Amino acid sequence: MKLIYSTASPYARTARIFVQELGLNEQVEEVFQHPFENPAELIEANPLCKVPCLIDDRGDAIFDSQVICEYLDSQADNRLFKAVSNDWHLKTLYSLTRGLLDSAVAWQQDKMRELQEQSDFWQKRFIKSIDRGLAYLEQRLDELPSDFSAIHINLVTVLEYLGFRHSDYQWQTKFPQLESWWQTYKEKPSIVATQPKA
Repeated sequence: MKLIYSTASPYARTARIFVQELGLNEQVEEVFQHPFENPAELIEANPLCKVPCLIDDRGDAIFDSQVICEYLDSQADNRLFKAVSNDWHLKTLYSLTRGLLDSAVAWQQDKMRELQEQSDFWQKRFIKSIDRGLAYLEQRLDELPSDFSAIHINLVTVLEYLGFRHSDYQWQTKFPQLESWWQTYKEKPSIVATQPKA
């Protein structure tokens, strides 16, 4: 299998963490490609030209990070989605972590526009949604699965993406319980090996 990724994409990072956590390093070749450069291989595999994109052993493309992560998990006894798949409440918390990723990325995309084209309205809206979402999760950390799971992966990725792209947001100060929770996982080899880079 081949996983097309970029080092700045938090969505690609979740897939890369899955590869590591599931012990699929030998089966999955990671190939860096920058989607903004419109690489032919990525466009041929994924018409949206987005990462991550997984090309399986038959040459078929699988895209969208959640679909890729579920596919990878299916190759390893559904370890990381097992608790989430059987619990509607945990599915909802997982969906919240994906929504937080979406808000953080949309905020960054707006910040990348020319200054006169940036939207103060939308940036404030993205920040407020992140504020509310992280506060909601901070109150429910004891409801997360006891074992490292898909929710853990997404939440660590969100927090570290905020530090990477939105350091002035200072989530660690705003959410000290989340910061303490993050300390438990930040040194995991899969987390360290997939640190975001510009």
